[in-house]
Amino acid sequence: MNGARRDLELAPEQLRRITDPAALGFETTATLPPAGPMVGQARAMEAIEFALAMADRRYNLYVTGEPGSGRLTAVMAAVRAAAGRRGAPSDWCYVENFEQPEQPRALALSAGAGRPFAHDVAAYVAACRRELRRAFTDETYFQHRASLVKPFERRIGDLWDALRGEALALGFSLRGTASSLVPVPLRPTPTPAAATAMAGDDAAEPRSLTEEEFEALPPPQQEAIRQRHTLAEEAIHRMLPRVRALEDEARTRVHRLDHEIAVRAVKHLADDLHQRYGANKPVVAYLHQLAADIVAHAGVLSATDDDRPADAGPAPRDDEPARDDQPAESDADALELAASGDGDDGDRSSGVPLGDDVRVRPALADLLRRYRVQPLVTHPASAAAPVVQEPNPTYQRLIGRIEYGMRAGMPYTDHLMIRPGALHRANGGFLVLHARDVLSQSSAWDAVKRMLRFGVITAEGAVGEMPGMPAGASLLPEPIPARVKVVLVGDVSTYVELAERDPDFHQLFKVRADFASEMPRTPETEGFYARFAGEAARMAGAAPLTVAAVAQIIEEGSRWADDQERLSTSLGSLSDLTLEAGHWAGREGAAATDRAHVSQAIANRERRVSLVADHVYEMIDDREILIDTSGAVVGQVNGLTVMTAAEHTFGRPVRITARTAPGWSGVVDIEREIAMSGPDHSRGVLILSGYLLGRFAQEFPLALAASLCFEQMYDGVDGDSASSAELYALLSSLSGVEVRQSLAVTGSVNQRGEIQAVGGVTHKVEGFFRACRARGLTGEQGVLIPRANVRHLMLREDVVDAVRRGAFHLYAVSTIDEGIELLTGIPAGRPDASGRYLEGTISARVGQTLRAYSERVRAAGVPVPPAGRPGWSR
Repeated sequence: MNGARRDLELAPEQLRRITDPAALGFETTATLPPAGPMVGQARAMEAIEFALAMADRRYNLYVTGEPGSGRLTAVMAAVRAAAGRRGAPSDWCYVENFEQPEQPRALALSAGAGRPFAHDVAAYVAACRRELRRAFTDETYFQHRASLVKPFERRIGDLWDALRGEALALGFSLRGTASSLVPVPLRPTPTPAAATAMAGDDAAEPRSLTEEEFEALPPPQQEAIRQRHTLAEEAIHRMLPRVRALEDEARTRVHRLDHEIAVRAVKHLADDLHQRYGANKPVVAYLHQLAADIVAHAGVLSATDDDRPADAGPAPRDDEPARDDQPAESDADALELAASGDGDDGDRSSGVPLGDDVRVRPALADLLRRYRVQPLVTHPASAAAPVVQEPNPTYQRLIGRIEYGMRAGMPYTDHLMIRPGALHRANGGFLVLHARDVLSQSSAWDAVKRMLRFGVITAEGAVGEMPGMPAGASLLPEPIPARVKVVLVGDVSTYVELAERDPDFHQLFKVRADFASEMPRTPETEGFYARFAGEAARMAGAAPLTVAAVAQIIEEGSRWADDQERLSTSLGSLSDLTLEAGHWAGREGAAATDRAHVSQAIANRERRVSLVADHVYEMIDDREILIDTSGAVVGQVNGLTVMTAAEHTFGRPVRITARTAPGWSGVVDIEREIAMSGPDHSRGVLILSGYLLGRFAQEFPLALAASLCFEQMYDGVDGDSASSAELYALLSSLSGVEVRQSLAVTGSVNQRGEIQAVGGVTHKVEGFFRACRARGLTGEQGVLIPRANVRHLMLREDVVDAVRRGAFHLYAVSTIDEGIELLTGIPAGRPDASGRYLEGTISARVGQTLRAYSERVRAAGVPVPPAGRPGWSR
């Protein structure tokens, strides 16, 4: 290359910041301590500490950052530290609500007391059963009970005898049904005396009249029987209310006795519980209700599994004969028992039914189940506040669920089938969720929001939602007061989506902590890189890293950040590179991972993901994609773009061409015309017109028709990083001066002709270098980059070596004038006091061409477009 503008060329030392191994202060990472707290994220950590310290439930935390940036590790460390400064929260238990069983009660107990409370209640119930069994099997109880019942048995027996006698006198016997007594006609007797004899002698009792026999009787006799039947029914109806009144009075007295016996039996057992939990008023209230329910069901609880309840009456005797006049188990039970003759002084059961029908009572197993306590969430008394990280935040995994079972073909549930969710487990502490997971699960965000807004957690379940589930099978547990600090971890786009979806989001998550994707490259952060890499190797069982290997990793961290002065915070990528380098060291049997192993890991990773890039460069080498790396062409410049295929980013050269002619259409971008360019690229093209207007069209209208094209780009174009290359192509076309194809260009431009920084400069340089190397480095090739991008260069070592040998060059330019001179070898030129440019310069040639275009357009009589149209300088 000629010697023009050597002052713009960059030295090899400017292309990559090298880490001095000696400055790191160790030989291998085996001597380094663990990584310790995250560094380089002071702003984010301050926000986290602030949110965790705020007691207000609206000050929840949203943490943003790229995956692998260490955000979750840092958050969990900060949350656990905050939890350690708090004590364990209350234990929560669900118990039976005796007044409304479908709404189980929630009881709060001190930390560590939940399970002991459940054990104490179970022991209390077992003790009550023992004492009740002892009390209700005591001989004194049976004697007292019998003395209460005997008078009623005699009176009922007298009523039965009178009714039976009256029925016999009318020619009827009595038969019990499910709900009453029915008079049954007897065969007619020869004489009244015979009938009287039958009434006093059961053995001679006449048989019932069958339907056939009744139909065979003469009509007058049938009518007489019907009339006597009516009289017998009236006698029954007069007698039954009196019997029932006697039964009710007897039952009341026996129940009063049983209640007194039960109270005396169990009263002293609750003293210890009341003393232990006396300071907890809700618990004491529950214990009172529990004791009352135990007393109310003393008859069932005093029985063993094979026992009948004490007040269920005697079981039928095997030798008891079947009788037509014996009522069924019903309201007429008293008549049956009285007529049976049972109830003598030796029988411990009275003949009067003194309890409810056994079939509608709670079974013993059901009673014992309702008395059990369900410890929903418990904590050791010495524990810190809970920290819960829920990886699958579905609705029910957050709020809990209510399970169900089947009993006699019907679904059922109770308080023992309530299961806690993540919100229950985190109550009194911290809940960490991934924001995207919350959004992806139906109703999960609603569950979190409802808890934060109303300060309660309400367990729900699929029980009430199942098709065909009866309403009685569902539960509405008492809500539990919530005190949960929620931490959402996500990216900025999810934060914006939440804010747009729910206007309450900002009111509930008042603190946002942003984890930067990079941090300053300082001795402190380089030391953190070294400790982190060493810890990653130790945890994986890999060999320690030498100081040279760590230096290479630090340099790679700057490549990831695209900045010599910064390091990437992608700790996941740092860990991966460490482990992959350790793999190659292990295959060699090396005692330590060295720089060569790190370089091998980088190269192998690049090869794994560069299939698309290799294919693109094969097409460039085969000239399927037209890129010149030598020679000179008018109106043609090598631009540079960045492409991303899956997880691989690489630079690609692209041919940019310009064609110009007189006219009023202005600068036309072909990609924009066919809607293949983004807004940033279109903006960059419009800036070109502003540059031309300001520099060359002060004395005449800008009568220009120009077209710009990114040749062989079929994926669309966005960004303005090629706007300087487009302007160079325009200036070349207007001046007629050839542009060197051995050089490529990147950088955006403003209307004043100043070159501005762009992204991906390292990938772009390496992309053009690869194309040149494939065709052979000539010593003339190179890349023009914005001077503001010099610090962003972290080029591969092979590129730096080529520059050091003079086989490749990099130039840093600040203005279009500097760049056009490098590309053409002709100075751009500066205007004199009258605004004229030195003859032969690029600017002079462009000015002459544009003036000629203006004159030719006017001479041709082409009308001037309205103000505001392209090509018109207002």
